[in-house]
Amino acid sequence: MPSKLLPISKEEKKWVKNLTPRRGLIYHFSRGCLRHVMSKMTGLDPLDIPVKANPGEPPLLAEGWGHISMSHCSDALLIGWSQSKIGVDIERKDRQFQAYKLSKRFFTEYENCEIDHLPPGQVKELVLKRWVVKEAAVKWQRGKLARNINEWIWESKSSFAHHQKLGYQVKVYEQNYDKWTYAVAIDEDAKTCTPIICLN
Repeated sequence: MPSKLLPISKEEKKWVKNLTPRRGLIYHFSRGCLRHVMSKMTGLDPLDIPVKANPGEPPLLAEGWGHISMSHCSDALLIGWSQSKIGVDIERKDRQFQAYKLSKRFFTEYENCEIDHLPPGQVKELVLKRWVVKEAAVKWQRGKLARNINEWIWESKSSFAHHQKLGYQVKVYEQNYDKWTYAVAIDEDAKTCTPIICLN
């Protein structure tokens, strides 16, 4: 993570002032990193990156610039950029949560059957993977997590997730890196074989 906050637009600075201190810090940090990364990749000044990033809404790029998605946890930020729709999510592998309770509340009966005979450590690992895959899919959908998390279905190790009610299907990539687990969801017919992961 950068040791200082990076430049954001005047409009984004106004948003920061209207947020709570914690939310304002996260907002400034994530939008500044987004502009910085895209600046490095395009050669444009960070403030010239054509992004609209209102708080609480998925960031939007100008027409012709593709699609972006962001996710953060306590010590990492994941930014996805693609020609087609994309959703990303990242969590620390050691995040503390009640795996069985979360699974019973948000996952389907079939998905819960997958954890019935696993030891506790593997249950936690699978539930966390399932969560990041589903949240990435919800972000691809540009939907609300509370309304859609239990509608997305992902079978362990499958390359696809699908939405029960709306019929959506997305291609998903779920991986671990160092202390984190993350997922990327893109259009099911996207030509991308495997996402290119750049680490900084």
